Amino acid sequence: PRAIALPVDVTDERGMENAIEKIAAFGPVKGLVNSAGIGANKPFDKTDVAGFRKILDVNVIGTFVVSHAVVPALRAAGGGSIVNIGSINGLVGNMGRTAYGASKGAIVAMTKVMAVELAADGIRVNAIAPGPVDTPMAQAMHSLSDRAEWISRLPLRRYAEPQEIAEPIAFLLSDAAAYVTGQVISVCGGAVLTP
Repeated sequence: PRAIALPVDVTDERGMENAIEKIAAFGPVKGLVNSAGIGANKPFDKTDVAGFRKILDVNVIGTFVVSHAVVPALRAAGGGSIVNIGSINGLVGNMGRTAYGASKGAIVAMTKVMAVELAADGIRVNAIAPGPVDTPMAQAMHSLSDRAEWISRLPLRRYAEPQEIAEPIAFLLSDAAAYVTGQVISVCGGAVLTP
């Protein structure tokens, strides 16, 4: 298979449209994973407007901009699948996640609206809501005490490996999920089940 790397700001509408044109030169566009995201671990009263806005810009506006740019290509291909990356922080309240949780909650709502509106075009839209995943971002944001607290609350008692998030994403992109749309699948080691 061929691949191309295109560094693009996900909040740049024209840049994304240009990127999609380059990608479409490879053949029909059938899927999109909106995985760009940033986060912060700050309590509500320590979160300033600029920091709040930056997280919303990347996580919410970025998801919107990329999806908006790719939908014409998905329509031209006769349909496809969009998978948005949410978070359990968009489903439950977690300490220090005011901006991040708000952004991921918005992605959950946007996923459901997109699923309803794009269904007639054969475009399915779903979201994955990961719990803690052992990624560089989590390693930077979670102190050793944060990690220990997460692990103590997780029924599966560990962070996910990135591959364990990638596999449900691959399912949602595939024809095996042809009748799945508007769903938010928690891939969280049971984190949403515990207080």
